[in-house]
Parts: sequence; C-alpha cells; structure tokens
Amino acid sequence: MKTLIVEDDFMARSLLSTLLADYGICHEAVNGQEALEVIERAFKENDPYDLICLDIMMPVMAWPGGFA
Repeated sequence: MKTLIVEDDFMARSLLSTLLADYGICHEAVNGQEALEVIERAFKENDPYDLICLDIMMPVMAWPGGFA
C-alpha cells in the first residue's frame, strides 16, 4: 500500500509513519502545497496513493478549501 502522510507536526507525522510502515511505502508532506505537488506527480506517473492521511489545519494551505 502506498501512503502519503500530510502533517506539519513532526511527532504526529513520525507516529503515523511508524504505524503504517508495515503496510507499505510511506511518503510525507509537511504542508498542503507540498502535498498537492506530490499527489499531482504521483498521478502523472500513473502511481497514485492508496491512502492519504490529512491534517486539516496546516500552514500554507488548509484542507477545507485545499482542493477547491
């Protein structure tokens, strides 16, 4: 399973990464803009993420309007 963890807090990001590592590869993004760039690249490479874990209150771009 290919996972993207989008979280600005280092400890939360590390915990999620550790918990999900047994299920496959885990990529990380620290803000919404970085996440969108990573997601777009994955789609362009025809290798989308199976799971995206999002923190909805983040710097740069918050998610309630992040994909609008």
